[in-house]
Amino acid sequence: MKPRNTVVSVGRELAEIKIYTLRSRGGYRSFQCCWYELGKRQTKTFGHLRAAKLFAQQKTVALANGLTEINESTLRDVEVFKDCENRIAKFGLSIPSVIQEWIALKEFLPNVPLSEAVQYYRRHQGAIKRMTVAEAIALFLESKKGAGLSDVYLSGCKVQFEKVTKGFGAYQLGEVAQSQIDQFLRGLPGGPVYKNNFRRALVTLFNWARKQGYLEADRKTAADRAMNFSLPDTAPAIWTCEEMRKILSAAPARLIPLLAIGAFSGIRSAEIARLEWQDVLWDRGYIEVKARKAKTKSRRLVPLKDNLKRWLEPFRKESGQISEVECSSAGLNSLGDAVGFKWRQNALRHSYASYRLAEIQSAAQVALELGNSPEKLFAHYRELVTPEAASEWFQIFPPEGWEPKKEVPRRRRLRPL
Repeated sequence: MKPRNTVVSVGRELAEIKIYTLRSRGGYRSFQCCWYELGKRQTKTFGHLRAAKLFAQQKTVALANGLTEINESTLRDVEVFKDCENRIAKFGLSIPSVIQEWIALKEFLPNVPLSEAVQYYRRHQGAIKRMTVAEAIALFLESKKGAGLSDVYLSGCKVQFEKVTKGFGAYQLGEVAQSQIDQFLRGLPGGPVYKNNFRRALVTLFNWARKQGYLEADRKTAADRAMNFSLPDTAPAIWTCEEMRKILSAAPARLIPLLAIGAFSGIRSAEIARLEWQDVLWDRGYIEVKARKAKTKSRRLVPLKDNLKRWLEPFRKESGQISEVECSSAGLNSLGDAVGFKWRQNALRHSYASYRLAEIQSAAQVALELGNSPEKLFAHYRELVTPEAASEWFQIFPPEGWEPKKEVPRRRRLRPL
């Protein structure tokens, strides 16, 4: 058996391996790899050309790296390798990257079959749309605007969510952790009330996202789990009867409906901004806070007390908004200065709750009128006053011969009552 023509030359210089075709007298062919190693000519013969090529490729790499031994792969190994390459090619991955990812998953879930992990993910996360917190905020505001919520509410949301966007707007909504929200809330300026208000805004956003299918439906959101800030154990600020008389006497006419409704009905300032004259049921003795105008989205009737009716009568109209001012912080501080004391935020609503409870001795009824729970009434809105003081509060009528001064209507932003 003699070598004939060189079939393949693999490698170069000292790492070159030549493959020759050998033919026996019986007509059978074999393939001989020839190379030099440690100064001696070496040969190895194979029955198939593919096997000879595979060996030559492996051996020439070993020679180039100064190795004297190699672990030979079989043709079956090569076929399996090529099949794996073809299977993962559509994902743009390589075999080393696939193995690396598989190892990482097994280290994270050592006792869980990966097929079970995939099924769990498909059940809980597969249908959830991925989006950033900033994208969710934009969709939330758009939906609330489409639902017809007031400009005052939307403006307040935008101010709060601008800070949220700066804090972690680029994070994926479903990947925001409770610890991140806690850290964000702790870093906000202001006291516990201010921070709890931010937390409520985040809870509203995340619960809305869960209802839309952007978060898991069967789990509490990170915002729900976020920390609450403890409020100081102090009595809520209220106005005395004498202070209230001074406030109403010094107030410009455009503020009288806002102040009187807040003090003698306890309706929220944002709800007052939405009230219309049609909502005042003069003959029935109630003010109707319709569901679409109420913070809690629940309709309620609030008593139209005799003194409140007297304060409103000079302004009475058939239709249109009752209050011609918006709710923010501009004018009330100067009103407080005019009567000699600093304005107390939310004191009108606190005052009504305290005096009304002393008057009728029914927490459930007062909570219903305020649109709150009895628990919240006692926690936030009640100061202890005597029944005598309550009687005096609801006897604060306009002075004899009082008429509001005629003014040119203008819109101003006033802080919450």
